[in-house]
Amino acid sequence: MPRKKPTRKDKRFEYKITVGRNIHGKPLRKSFYSTVSLSDAKKKAEEYRVASEVSARTGEAFVPSTGRFAPWARKWLLSYKQPFVEEDTYKLTYVSLVEGHLIPYFGNALLSDIRPVDIQAYFATKTACSESRLKKMRSILNAIFECAIENDLCYKNPAKHCTYRSTAQKHIKHVLSDEQMETVKAYTADRMPEVVLLLETGLRRGELVGLMWSDIDLNEKTLRVQRSMIVRNGTVVANPPKWKSYRTLPLSEEAVQLIRSLPKESLYLFPNEDGKPYCPNTWSQKLKRLMRKLHNEHNEVPVVTAHELRHTYGTYLRRHGADIYTIQKLLGHKDINVTAEIYVHNEIDTLRNVLTSINPTGENQAKTAESS
Repeated sequence: MPRKKPTRKDKRFEYKITVGRNIHGKPLRKSFYSTVSLSDAKKKAEEYRVASEVSARTGEAFVPSTGRFAPWARKWLLSYKQPFVEEDTYKLTYVSLVEGHLIPYFGNALLSDIRPVDIQAYFATKTACSESRLKKMRSILNAIFECAIENDLCYKNPAKHCTYRSTAQKHIKHVLSDEQMETVKAYTADRMPEVVLLLETGLRRGELVGLMWSDIDLNEKTLRVQRSMIVRNGTVVANPPKWKSYRTLPLSEEAVQLIRSLPKESLYLFPNEDGKPYCPNTWSQKLKRLMRKLHNEHNEVPVVTAHELRHTYGTYLRRHGADIYTIQKLLGHKDINVTAEIYVHNEIDTLRNVLTSINPTGENQAKTAESS
């Protein structure tokens, strides 16, 4: 008989057993996993059952006390994260937080010795971190302990109900005004034309550097988002767009003219010197250098990132009357709530104009009274 293949997405075999019943009499189930075979997972379940029986007869805890935080956190990174996330995300988010924050604090403490109060004490030392950073730390701690429970290294998750508070000043994204957008377009059109296209389409940087000539239909004036470039094992490779947001975008006349002016020396619209797609991070560094030069010459224009240029496009659409459903489709957001949260609010200048039109100044009111 051919060997059974794992049915889980993470390529592991799963075997479940009933370990007891809750207060309502419903069975409590526990899963055991193996990357080797289903029988190996079943063997682990039987070992657990035997150890549980011995514990019940002797009154001694059977949960192993050999699991320590640092080695387990590193094993969790390699087994549960590295194979399933992009390389940049793995290094800059997961490894950075685990090695830079969690391991220096919890060190080699036994997983079974870490209590909820220890988790709260940890977050009390991290109030200077941003809200998003603290949220990611809590998510990672939860995952580390949940996986430790699955692997019988501890029996409770001390991070499950932890809370945190950030005192860090919230980072405000730069949004270019219509005038600033025109300044950026004029400055970058010859130096880095892809910036103009980004301001005309709101593409993600990985989608932008992955654009191929086969994605463009100048007769129909459309652009298809088919891929996003990422770095995997040190190599730039094509991935599906984020959230698999394949989409076809209409091109403005300005975008069409820009694309017509580009040389066709590669399969890609904006290749690097070797004719290959840019590494997204390398492209961002190039953009940063150019934006600094622009800022030095036009100090009213802030130094913006690729994401802020994309955000500017979404804000521009909203500023000029586009509804959030249209913005969602153009930007490729997975959830309409994300679009609403970011773009439903009006900019301060728009709010001021609306309030002024509703409640004119005393001078305008006086003029109105005189004319009447």
